[in-house]
Amino acid sequence: MSDQRFTRQLSGALLARFEPIEADLLRLATRQLADMLDAGAADVQLAASDGVFGRLLPDAYRDDDEAAAEFRRFTSVNLLERKAQNAQIVLGSLGADAGEADAGAPDSADRQPVTITLDADAVQAWLRSLTDLRLTLADRLQIAPDGVVHLDGDDTPFLRELYEWLGMLQEDLVHTIDV
Repeated sequence: MSDQRFTRQLSGALLARFEPIEADLLRLATRQLADMLDAGAADVQLAASDGVFGRLLPDAYRDDDEAAAEFRRFTSVNLLERKAQNAQIVLGSLGADAGEADAGAPDSADRQPVTITLDADAVQAWLRSLTDLRLTLADRLQIAPDGVVHLDGDDTPFLRELYEWLGMLQEDLVHTIDV
């Protein structure tokens, strides 16, 4: 299989192909993102206390804390809801995983690659959700502006590999729509 996950079709739509385990990982990460975004939109105090929301919703006015807080108060819920909608579009395009579709589904070794078609709106939702996933992981990994990972735990290697893989997917998607 080609390293490139996305290819442009004559119709202008993009075709994406993932191994079953990759599609499962995308579903899991995106489902968790959607849940987090929904929780943040429902609980403004949670959004204000969790640093990940600071990365997802950066200050509009960096030199004016009061104006930044006021802007956030009026826009954060709508922005989080739109981000959650983008995540739902990604989940919808990936479809149900084998375990959801059929409890007696075959082992992942017997499953076929997942092929999906993305129209222009879905492509934009994918781009935005991949960015949101990477921002969330960057916060969880405590990645500093210089790129250094400061999280030191058992999950760090997996989370870092996921972060890098999502970056490669995002780069491939951008490259595909840019040609």
